[in-house]
Amino acid sequence: MKKLLVLFMTFNILIISVCAPFSAFAKSDIEKKQAMYDVNEKIYADSYMLINLDDDSFPIIAEKNMNKKKYPASLTKIVTAMVTINNVKDLNAKTKVSKAALLALANTGAQVAGLEEGEELTIDELLYLTMVYSACDACQVLGEYVGGTVENFVSMMNDWAKSLGCEHTNFVNPDGLHDDNHYTTAADMATITLEAMKNEDFMRYSTTKSIQYKKLTLIHTNYMLDRFHVTYYYEYAEGIKTGSTDEAGYCVITKASKDGYNYLAVVMDSPIKKLDGYDTKCSFIDAATLFEWAFDSLKYSTISRKNDIVTEIPVKNGKDADMVQLVVKDDITTLVPVSLDSSAVIIKPVEAPESIDAPITKGDEICKAEIIYANKVIANVTLVAAKTVELSAFLKIFNGIKSFFGNKFVLSILLLMIAGAAFYILFFANKLKKEKKRIAEKRRRQQELDEELNRDDDYLPPPRKFR
Repeated sequence: MKKLLVLFMTFNILIISVCAPFSAFAKSDIEKKQAMYDVNEKIYADSYMLINLDDDSFPIIAEKNMNKKKYPASLTKIVTAMVTINNVKDLNAKTKVSKAALLALANTGAQVAGLEEGEELTIDELLYLTMVYSACDACQVLGEYVGGTVENFVSMMNDWAKSLGCEHTNFVNPDGLHDDNHYTTAADMATITLEAMKNEDFMRYSTTKSIQYKKLTLIHTNYMLDRFHVTYYYEYAEGIKTGSTDEAGYCVITKASKDGYNYLAVVMDSPIKKLDGYDTKCSFIDAATLFEWAFDSLKYSTISRKNDIVTEIPVKNGKDADMVQLVVKDDITTLVPVSLDSSAVIIKPVEAPESIDAPITKGDEICKAEIIYANKVIANVTLVAAKTVELSAFLKIFNGIKSFFGNKFVLSILLLMIAGAAFYILFFANKLKKEKKRIAEKRRRQQELDEELNRDDDYLPPPRKFR
């Protein structure tokens, strides 16, 4: 019986000690980027993005179909240039134009610089031809030089794009000629371009307005940079790359700066439209429209101040405090409409805890919050504790015991233990009762036996001694 009790108690203690520490795992936050505003101007492109370059998080100011599959055409050359820059130590190194590089483009209608077989150029010259004039023959030569083969170079291009997190992009050539399996998205191209813009060499190639080659002046294919293209010229534009095929439509990725504001526009699959009586490449018109809308409609403004009270939440085991206020950690300055109605700005906590355990120190980060205007998240902010709350040891112990015994699982185990103990007591009591009855019966029989032996008629006197 003692062994049974020991085994029962050991089993229950083991269950409690193993299960008591278990708690639910919190899900990780996964924030999906969304545009801050809607453009109220005519944009012809099927896919576009406008990105704020003045914020290190590169918020999306406006977008349409940014995750829609698109063909990049010569926007591909941004990747061609970056893979080359990343893998060539000496950009003044020379290489010769191979026959294979030229034959690869035969009868394709690709834009070429007119490279000749056996011609020797530096990698630097080839990169200028690639980024300024969009020369496909220069891309083929770079692919052979850097990758050994163009096929291997394309594999390097895909690896680099994937390393940036571009999961919806695939390249099959270094120049952007159409192939159904050569695709991307505006969002992936934005990621690629933002990474490329960190590189000084890339920016030098992509923002150069014209180059000299074989006594010819070759201007940048982004006509927004050229004063003589009156329809497209935009004085605040800088670089970066254009692209077009029948399947891709007209594309441009370009930067603009004005009055201290800097934006990147990604425009894909824009058409040719007859505007003012002329056939017009709408990619340039779209980019300029996006820039002008942003420059005219948006401004930086402080929409939330440090220590602004947002909400309050309960405190567990707090000494002299059962609630704590959550306040804004820092001033939040972001792009807002010029006509912003501050009363329409909402600060909404994101996954705020139901309560906080003391001790809490003033300034402890508690959760994040979204700043919302016109149903759009325009900024994110960190919420912190407004004051210090010390721990009450008494409440901690009391609430710990209360919580432990209030747990349904623990309560079930305790009930099971009580039931087991009751069973054991009843079993032991019943056995004890039977044992007492057995002993009583034994004593009764012994008494009867003793009485029978002590009867008078059975008495025998002691023998006499003979003298």
